[in-house]
Amino acid sequence: MKRVLIIRFSSLGDVILASSVIEPLYERGFSIDFLTFKPFNELFLEDYRLNTVLSVEKENLKSLKDIKKFSESLKRYDYILDLHNNLRTYLLSFFSGKKFIRYNKKSLKRRLLTTSFGKKFISLEDFNVLKAYQETLKYLSIENSKIYKPKIVLKNNEIISVKRKLPENFIAIGTGARYKNKIYPFYPEVAEILLKKGFNVVLIGSKEDKRLDNKNYPKEVIDLRGLLSLRESIATLKNAVLTISNDSAVAHMSRAVSTPVLMIYGATHPSFGFAPLKDEGSYIFANLKCQPCDLHGKKKCIYDKPECLYSISPEAAVKKAVELIP
Repeated sequence: MKRVLIIRFSSLGDVILASSVIEPLYERGFSIDFLTFKPFNELFLEDYRLNTVLSVEKENLKSLKDIKKFSESLKRYDYILDLHNNLRTYLLSFFSGKKFIRYNKKSLKRRLLTTSFGKKFISLEDFNVLKAYQETLKYLSIENSKIYKPKIVLKNNEIISVKRKLPENFIAIGTGARYKNKIYPFYPEVAEILLKKGFNVVLIGSKEDKRLDNKNYPKEVIDLRGLLSLRESIATLKNAVLTISNDSAVAHMSRAVSTPVLMIYGATHPSFGFAPLKDEGSYIFANLKCQPCDLHGKKKCIYDKPECLYSISPEAAVKKAVELIP
C-alpha cells in the first residue's frame, strides 16, 4: 500500500479545505497521513480515512535546525502532497530529499488582482482552491471529473450532544475574521431580520471575535462565541439550517459539514478561489472598482469606512441567504 502525506500547516480555513483531497486518496486505497500545526489536528480526531494525524507546534518548525531534524520523519513516504507551498515546505523537501508535489496557488496572479493593472488584464474567474488542491492528485494517476468537497468527520454523539443545547430552526452567523476589512458591520441588523422571519440565531466564533465585536444584538440571539471547542463549533454548524459568514474559517467549517453558507465579501475577492461552489452556497459581493484591495484584507481602507461592506444592506444579505435554505 502506497503511503501519502498531505501537508497543510495553517490556517484553519485552509486546513479544512485541504481535507478535500482525502476522499479520492482513500477511495483508491492509499495509506494517508496528514501533517498540520496544532491545534488544527483536532479537526481530524475522528477521521476514519486517515492512518495518522501528525501535528507540530509552529514554534518548533521555525529554525533551519528544527526543519532539518523534522524532515527526517518524511523519508518513509512514497508521495508528499504539499498543499501549503511556502518556504517552510520547500525546506522540508530539500532536507528530506523527497520530491514534493506542490499545488499551484497562483500567488502572483492573485496579488496582481489587487493592483490597477491586474484588475484590467488579469482574470482568475475559473480559479478554485479545491480544484487546485486536487490537481496534485494527477501525479498519483488520480483524475476526476467531479470536484471533491471539504469534509470533516463528526461522530453522531458529537452532533447530538451540541444539539441538546441549541434551538430549533436556527441560522448560524460567523461574525469574525482575521482582519477588520473582512468583517461585515450589520450582523445585529441581519439577526433582527432573521428573528422576525421566524428563525433562531446563533453566533459562532472565538473569544477574540466576541471581544472585537462591540455591537448590541437582539436579546433572543444565542451567543456561543468563545464557549465551544473547535469540534463543538463544527457540530453546531452541522445542526444549522444555514450559515452566514465573512470570508473566514466559519464559512469553510460549514462547507465541511454540508450546511449551506452565504459568504459576505469585503476587501478580498471570490476570484481568489475560496468562494463556495454552487451546491455549497453562494456569496454576496459589492464588486467595487477598488476590490480587491489586499490578498488577505489587512490593508488600510482608502475610505473612512470600507464601502465594499457598508454598501451591502442587511436586507440584501438576508434575502440572498434564505434563498439557500433547502
